[in-house]
Amino acid sequence: MTLCSALALCLLTASPQPPSSPWFGEDKLKHFFASFVVSSLSASAARTAGLDHREGLAVGAGLGAVSGIFKEVQDSRAGGPFSGYDLVWDAAGIGSAVLLLDAGH
Repeated sequence: MTLCSALALCLLTASPQPPSSPWFGEDKLKHFFASFVVSSLSASAARTAGLDHREGLAVGAGLGAVSGIFKEVQDSRAGGPFSGYDLVWDAAGIGSAVLLLDAGH
């Protein structure tokens, strides 16, 4: 079983119990991976469009951040909380994507 498969299995079988800490709620891995994917794909698309490596990373990080903030704004408009904890996990996903893409350059 690959690491991605194991993580996907954990996400799909997670118990709906309230988290013991606001840092480790059920949706935190989703925030991490969504931001990672948005940042990675955006950076790759920017490189394909002709931007240099650093500019591509900036575009990826920027769009990852915008998508995370947009999600929290939408949550608050729908009556849910605006979560700074979610934004930290978004930032971790963005940072991981940027580090991985930069190391592969």
